[in-house]
Amino acid sequence: FQSVLDGFGAFPAVADRELAEYLPFVATTRVLMAAVKAGAGRETAHEVIKEHAVATALDLRESDTDFTPLVQRLAADDRLPLTAEDLASLLGSPLELAGRAPAQTFAVVDRIGAITDQYPDAAAYVPGEIF
Repeated sequence: FQSVLDGFGAFPAVADRELAEYLPFVATTRVLMAAVKAGAGRETAHEVIKEHAVATALDLRESDTDFTPLVQRLAADDRLPLTAEDLASLLGSPLELAGRAPAQTFAVVDRIGAITDQYPDAAAYVPGEIF
C-alpha cells in the first residue's frame, strides 16, 4: 500500500479535463429536473438527455479529442428548454455532485493522522522494493 502511495501523483490539468468531459453525465438528473421545471415533458427530456449522453459517450470512446461535449449537444437541442448558461449553472458546483467523497477523504486523512500520532515511526516507514 505504501509503495502505491509513494507513486501517487495528482495532476490538476487532467482532473480539470476529466471533470469537463464527465461531470455532465453525473449531473443528468439535475438537468432532467431543470428541463421539466422549464416546461419540457419528463419523458421527452429523459429521451433527449439519454440520446445525447449515449452519443457523447460513444464519441469519447472512439476519439478522446474529436467529440462534441454533452453540454453543447444538450444546449443545441430545441427539444430541451435549457440554454448553455442554464446548463453551466447546473454544473457550476462540482462538489455538490461528489456525494460523500469529500467527507470520506477527510475521514481517511484523520485516521492516518491518528495512526501516525500513535506510532510516529510509522510516518517515516520506507517500504522495500516489490519487484
